[in-house]
Amino acid sequence: MLESLDRLLLAGLGALSMTRERAEQIFDDYVRRGQVEKERRTGFVREMVEMAEKSRQDFENLITRQVREAVDKLNLPTRDDLARIEAKLDAVLAQNTTP
Repeated sequence: MLESLDRLLLAGLGALSMTRERAEQIFDDYVRRGQVEKERRTGFVREMVEMAEKSRQDFENLITRQVREAVDKLNLPTRDDLARIEAKLDAVLAQNTTP
């Protein structure tokens, strides 16, 4: 699991580092190589930035889900569990302190 998480982390970091400036640099490089027509720059940059944002959101959702699953496996008490215990403790203490 950790190996796949490492790979996902690296992929996510690559997606997070995509900026409009970097997308423009990539496009300009494609134009220099003759792989893309210069007129398509705006659409290309927008697509790259949108893809990077979607990748970032997907990565964030994946990490959130993975962390939630890991915490669930630890079987830790929830806030609700602690609140119930505190209420019971308060009730017991209240009974013991009344004359």
